[in-house]
Amino acid sequence: MPNLNELKHIALKGEGYFCLVKKYYDEKTGKNYAKKELKIKFYSNEDYRYRLLREIKFLSDLQECENIVNLFDYGNDSKNESLWYLMPYANQNLYEYIKKNNETIEKVERYSIVEQILNALKYAHSKNILHRDISPNNVLIFFKEKRPIIKMSDFGLGKDTESVSYYTKSSVSGYGQILYVSPEQRKHLKDATKKSDIYSLGKLVYFIFTGKDPDNLNPFELSSLVKKATEENPKDRFDSIEDFESYFISLKDLQYNQSIPIDYITLSDALESKSEIDEKVLHEILVKGNYNSHVYYDYINPVNEYMLTDSNLEEYYKVVGNGIIDFVKTYTNRLDECYQTVRWPFSSMSTFGKVLKKIIQTIENDEARLLCFKHLWHLAYVADQWDVQKEIRTVLKKEFISKSIVTQLSEFIIESEVEVDLSQFSQSELPQIIKNAILKANSISAEKRKEYEKKANEDLNDLSW
Repeated sequence: MPNLNELKHIALKGEGYFCLVKKYYDEKTGKNYAKKELKIKFYSNEDYRYRLLREIKFLSDLQECENIVNLFDYGNDSKNESLWYLMPYANQNLYEYIKKNNETIEKVERYSIVEQILNALKYAHSKNILHRDISPNNVLIFFKEKRPIIKMSDFGLGKDTESVSYYTKSSVSGYGQILYVSPEQRKHLKDATKKSDIYSLGKLVYFIFTGKDPDNLNPFELSSLVKKATEENPKDRFDSIEDFESYFISLKDLQYNQSIPIDYITLSDALESKSEIDEKVLHEILVKGNYNSHVYYDYINPVNEYMLTDSNLEEYYKVVGNGIIDFVKTYTNRLDECYQTVRWPFSSMSTFGKVLKKIIQTIENDEARLLCFKHLWHLAYVADQWDVQKEIRTVLKKEFISKSIVTQLSEFIIESEVEVDLSQFSQSELPQIIKNAILKANSISAEKRKEYEKKANEDLNDLSW
């Protein structure tokens, strides 16, 4: 173990609001170390002193985990107002490493980095310790035989979930890095839970795989994992870090352990295989929306059969949660493609209506519901499908049309410019704005019909042509 008194001070390497990080060198072994110390002016501040003492305590409790930074030594000298601890020195953190090497980092290495971070957080959570400041700046990079080794650091915002201490109520000013902090923690640090760490981890996974800051989450191969981890409402996230890991492993297996790459698997191929399909794997296939010869037979028809069978849709929704919006986007896009093709049974439009209606009745995602409502309206009244008109009447009601989508749906109805008999909704609880939109669309349609008839009559009476 290194002895601080025998180490040579090299330089100040970092500075936070209340702590300094200094680099030290062991001339005997040639190794570098980092000393994190409380600024002297803050030693008398009970909150900051406790915060660093708490970090030292947590690191001490977590030393058995290879992916948490080593605690070599520490000291607390009240006479000289000195509080510090010694850890290995890292030349760079994860943020610096990925920003510098993003174009050359292999996928297998990105998966390995996430697995090591998962190992650290699983261990911390098993000890009922939260990190509360998960970000790439707090992940240190070391190398062993050119392979990056991850060490989680900076448990300064850590919280013992079993503690009832005053200091877990957050009188400190720090709340973690804004792009990675969960909504509930941003509002009140004391409200952070294990699910808050899961939210931050989801944002971190996005950064690791894309090299982009997680202010806008664009689609990538782990989108369904990140989407579920970063739900605004904690109850919609993974229940535990173990559930997060299980989902992560499933997606990794999907990328590496399939005889056929996921980019080439169609839904019809997957459903025709004899093996049972895991909902996480199914979700990736549904979102990819691959098809070979025809979009209807390779994708849409298998979707319809699967979603209308027993409780398949309900079970699928339980697993993917609000990630279902990605499937709905793909499904409705494929419907649009299908309308432009030939060699498919037009009578299937009634089945499309059944699937869209069932999605609306099953899920609680407004964005997905809005997409389904728009397609239902198009099928029912623009394409004039009587069977679909029966379906839409059962869901076009206040129960399923929230305030957040009612205006957009109304605008879509008006823009459709079709005449619809409002009396057919006499048994439905239509929002007033939807009724107004239907009346407005009827009025526009009637005016255009009059203009068309007038033009037709003028043409008949005009013999000049």
